[in-house]
Amino acid sequence: MVRNQKRAVRKLGAIILTVLVIAVAITAVLGVYATSHNVSTIENEIAVAQSGTRIIDDTDGGFGRKEVTIKNEGASSPKVLIRVAYSETWTKSDGTIISNVVDGNNVVIKDWTTAFVSDFVDGGDGWYYYKKVLNPASEVKILDSITLNDSSYSKNNYDLSFRFESVQADAAAASALWAKTVTVSDDGVVTWAF
Repeated sequence: MVRNQKRAVRKLGAIILTVLVIAVAITAVLGVYATSHNVSTIENEIAVAQSGTRIIDDTDGGFGRKEVTIKNEGASSPKVLIRVAYSETWTKSDGTIISNVVDGNNVVIKDWTTAFVSDFVDGGDGWYYYKKVLNPASEVKILDSITLNDSSYSKNNYDLSFRFESVQADAAAASALWAKTVTVSDDGVVTWAF
């Protein structure tokens, strides 16, 4: 009988040990399972507003109508500060560059708009700076037409090119990108310090 009791105790010990091993295994599996389901990933995507600013050059292909407009397209475009530069070049048919001034007068008369004359300021660096914020879905026209002032130039080639730059309507951005000091008021008035 003592033998049967020893066997029964061993069986009971084996059963208890097996139950403990199974309990530890289940706890370990549940612990890993719980940990793996508590991990989450959150993507934080940041979109930067893109300027939809562009220049529109609408011309008849010669002298006469040459409308140049800067437009901030799209209602979701940011407010921007703009600056404009232009260059004009006369060349002979052989490619020789000739002067665009005869007797102290420019050979081409440019019919600037009232907005260009009153709302842009010469920065002294080849750029003209707009004294207003260009809001989304708005535009500013700077040129209406060009006229040849000296008919002797009609056999030569004339090129009037415009370029512009825009930056978000922020003093720090203008300083960083253009090295210009500017104040932008809440009502959209821009004051440049040259």
